[in-house]
Amino acid sequence: MKQLTRVRALFGILRLHQHELFDETFQEQLERMYRTTGAGEPPHSPALMCMVTLLQGYVGASDAEAVELSIVDLRWQMVLGCLGAATPAFSQGALQAFRERMVEHEMDLVLLERTVALVRSGADDGERESCGVQSAARGHR
Repeated sequence: MKQLTRVRALFGILRLHQHELFDETFQEQLERMYRTTGAGEPPHSPALMCMVTLLQGYVGASDAEAVELSIVDLRWQMVLGCLGAATPAFSQGALQAFRERMVEHEMDLVLLERTVALVRSGADDGERESCGVQSAARGHR
């Protein structure tokens, strides 16, 4: 775990505190973004897709790179809870559709605000600085 937080601290923070970021109330809000007709494919876990979105923005990865990183990068696998996975838990199309759904419901802003609050409340100055979350939030306000 120490190695996970040494260079890019947000990986470690997300891994250790994801239960705080995705509490029951927030997970219910995320699930309300989906229709309840039962039609179509079952949705991917909203918390998983949010974590992918956060990691993607953090490292500046494209959708295709995010899919690849989820199976070749141990840090991504640790955060996403899919250590040792040989196949991705999501597709490029699913990631794009999820991001569009997040924007449509303004949950992208809620996710960013919750993540910034988590980092500010639980990380020391060095971790905050190496996360880059503080400066990212300032750029979106």
